Amino acid sequence: MTTVVSGFSSVMNNTPIVALFIPYVYQWGKKNRVAPSKLLIPLSYAAIFGGMITVIGTSTNLVLNGFVTERGETPLGFSDFFFPGIVVSIAGILFLSLTNNTLLPNRKIDEDTPNAARLRQYLTETKVLENAELVGQTIQEAGLRNLDGVYLAEIYRRGRLLQAVAPDEVLEANDRLYFAGDTENVMRVIEKFPGISWAKSEKFEISDKAEIVETVIPANSSLHGKSLKESFFREKFDAAVVGIHRNGEKLSGKLGEIPLRAGDLLLIIAGGDFKRRINADKDLYALQWVKESSPSNQKSNYFLISLLTFVGLSIFGFIDFFMALVLSLGSALILGLFSSQELKKQTNIDLLLILGGAITVGKAFIDTGAARIMTAPLVNAIDWLGPIGIVLCLYVVTVIFTSFVTNVAAVSVLFPIAYELIHDLGMNPTPVYLTLAFGASAAFITPIGYQTNLMVYGPGKYTFKDFVKIGLPFTLVYSLCALITIFALHKLI
Repeated sequence: MTTVVSGFSSVMNNTPIVALFIPYVYQWGKKNRVAPSKLLIPLSYAAIFGGMITVIGTSTNLVLNGFVTERGETPLGFSDFFFPGIVVSIAGILFLSLTNNTLLPNRKIDEDTPNAARLRQYLTETKVLENAELVGQTIQEAGLRNLDGVYLAEIYRRGRLLQAVAPDEVLEANDRLYFAGDTENVMRVIEKFPGISWAKSEKFEISDKAEIVETVIPANSSLHGKSLKESFFREKFDAAVVGIHRNGEKLSGKLGEIPLRAGDLLLIIAGGDFKRRINADKDLYALQWVKESSPSNQKSNYFLISLLTFVGLSIFGFIDFFMALVLSLGSALILGLFSSQELKKQTNIDLLLILGGAITVGKAFIDTGAARIMTAPLVNAIDWLGPIGIVLCLYVVTVIFTSFVTNVAAVSVLFPIAYELIHDLGMNPTPVYLTLAFGASAAFITPIGYQTNLMVYGPGKYTFKDFVKIGLPFTLVYSLCALITIFALHKLI
């Protein structure tokens, strides 16, 4: 997993890579009885260190190169990142493989569910159809008592919520039945009782071929604190929520009125446009497809072959890397994997604004002399350390910054200082800039340091302490490998 993810991350944005892999990794762990907490931090870390293999692997490198180019200096190239990036990736993969059992928590998927069966309890909304044979029967007569792995928790009828449903309660047409149980057993209830279906609405009609997806609300989602109605969930995602799970907590009431929380798992019915919308949004991530259509993978295979071909031509110098990416994008359009309209929607305007804004702020910081005012006393204080000591101090400060703010922000703040250090001390700029880049991407110690850490935080049921426990030794190994390689290649040691 870490080998594949780091390879893809070297040529693609880290966030969608992790979003793509989370459902498959999560589902594999569930089937093989491996806790997701053993897999998801390595997934996030692999995307981070894999992004350091190339100059386009992460937005950090792009922002840094923008600063360097704007100052009229030679930008960092493919080979500058490739060798130290490969070294830290190999070291990272080995470290995660060897320390997985000792440093990562073994937090089972359902370990905190209170009932004896230890099920992943969803509060799931269904509806009794008007012409169903169940209408007029009691709960006992309809066979809705003593179900395997699921139970009828509540009934919503004409504005009233009936709790602790009695066996002699008579079912009526259009009753909303709320079942509690895991996803597989709820699915069996829908299949076993033809008169019960997923709850439908005027705004979202469910077809027989609809996909059923298990999703998670990440820690930084705008859905946190809002109900489904308040967030306009169906309009936003082209999907309907039919179940909510909250770490074993007992939920009650209409699903549309329950305030959502970060870490909630949502069982949803996906509309035709759901996949595109969720891929373009950071408020919700898919964990697994409980029921999924199976489209042909032929076009995807053709695209993968073309992508590897163009990247290979770039590596061996036949075309530049930018042209390789343009040709890969063109092949995806020709194969019909997405349309030109979708390309416009998927364009990362936020990243473009960050690039432009960061370069502008950095330029002002240097041109006004503010950077020199800050670095002059710093240089005087640590001049006795020599060039290597100064670079190490810059690296440590960068790692601390990136652990609590975004890596792009860390580069934006510290580039002007690095620039002044280079020119005040007459240092070779390349190893200093590489040190800054690798330090800014060392976002392993906290879940808030990088977006992919936040993405896996909820599904893995991690705590802040979990990231510190594995992040500190991992950062040490990553740092040693990166710095020794950079210093050796540029003859600083």
